[in-house]
Amino acid sequence: MRLFLRVLFGPPDSPIDRRTYLILGASLMVFKYIVDAVIIGVVTGVSWMPSDYLLPLITVHSAKVGQFTTGLSIWLLLWTLPFIWIGVVLSVRRALDARIFPGVVVAFFIPFLNYLLMAALTIAPTADAPPGTPTEPQPSGPPDRQSPAASSRSSQFGIAAGAVAGVLMIAVGVMGFRTYGGSVFFGVPFMTGLISAMVANRIVGRSLTETIVLGQVALLLIGGILLLMALEGGICIMLAFPIAFPIAIMGSVVGRLLAHRDRPPSLNHVTVLLLTVSLGSGIEAAMPNVPIRTVLTSVEIDAPASRVWEQVVSFREIERAPSWYFRTGLAYPLRARLEGTGVGAVRHCEFTTGAFVEPITVWDAPRVLAFDVQSQPPPLREWSPYAHVYAPHLDGFFRTTHGEFRLIQLAPNRTRLEGRTWYSLQMQPSAYWQVIADTILHAIHRRVLDHVKAHAESQAQIATP
Repeated sequence: MRLFLRVLFGPPDSPIDRRTYLILGASLMVFKYIVDAVIIGVVTGVSWMPSDYLLPLITVHSAKVGQFTTGLSIWLLLWTLPFIWIGVVLSVRRALDARIFPGVVVAFFIPFLNYLLMAALTIAPTADAPPGTPTEPQPSGPPDRQSPAASSRSSQFGIAAGAVAGVLMIAVGVMGFRTYGGSVFFGVPFMTGLISAMVANRIVGRSLTETIVLGQVALLLIGGILLLMALEGGICIMLAFPIAFPIAIMGSVVGRLLAHRDRPPSLNHVTVLLLTVSLGSGIEAAMPNVPIRTVLTSVEIDAPASRVWEQVVSFREIERAPSWYFRTGLAYPLRARLEGTGVGAVRHCEFTTGAFVEPITVWDAPRVLAFDVQSQPPPLREWSPYAHVYAPHLDGFFRTTHGEFRLIQLAPNRTRLEGRTWYSLQMQPSAYWQVIADTILHAIHRRVLDHVKAHAESQAQIATP
């Protein structure tokens, strides 16, 4: 076991042969699948098959994902992060052994290409070092210190190179292919950290901590550029950073390693890596299958179902002040009005960003009111110095498909009101963004249900002698 752990968690610049790579990789994959399948089965009752697990490593498009609870999604995300790091390091070490450019590890974050990368590294034999050259230099020692001017120049060039590369990849993936997949949220920060570390360390050797800090500053600079170019708003940039920061650290480690090799990467190497991330965005744009999730919130009301029904079909202005998180720009409900009655009537639920148009599909008074969502307003108003933000995710990437109110009579004067929303979200990693979407929808439901509860109970008290 000690030997296994020493090999598994060895330094990133220590090569491993293909047999070790295959055994470790296969063992970890089987171990993670078994744990995933057991936890998913216990929590949701869903059978997590090997075919589900062997979908693209980062971008999981499966209807089963839509059944994951919020807590399960959080656990799966946190559980996966160390395996991503181990996979990256093992792939770098195998590439060093085969004398393959270690930067190809960026394919680890690209759908389908990740499996091609692992297969190629498993097949590639150990390469003999050319006569008279060292195997691989060890960059773990103290960095070479030069003048303060050179140190400052290395920081500036490293940060600028990483930020420019990141903005270009985002422009291609988001504005070009109109996708927010794993290539954007994993590939871009990884390449940002890699390029900033590689450029800075080629000018002046830096410690690992300094290298990581440069990568994080480059990420912050990318956020500032997107904000100033009106390509993103402040809210979504802040939400993306918890994903980007740890992935950029991985890139910084690999980039520092590349900078200290006896054969430093050329511009052609970097160009191929950037094109690889962009290719990943194109692959994900061609994968349209998006799982539908359901969010259920309920409240018990001290009023008969008939009183509650009156407030459900349409309700007047919600007087209660919105919670603090709605004041960040998230859309929240104000009022609802109904045109007509019965199936075919149209409900208009007005939010701060516009109105949902909801044709009624089920009218079973006073038990069930169901509707489709014909059109919907933007999900939020972004923080931005500009009146309009050109972020594609504000239009169609979060889509509610239909909703339902269900009234269950618990007693003559007590009713449980359930609100359900079905939605799809075309953003990866789904485990992260679905947690945020579920939380927001629960808050929206709660605002409406509490309003219905207050008015239904008030009317019930007036009607009671």
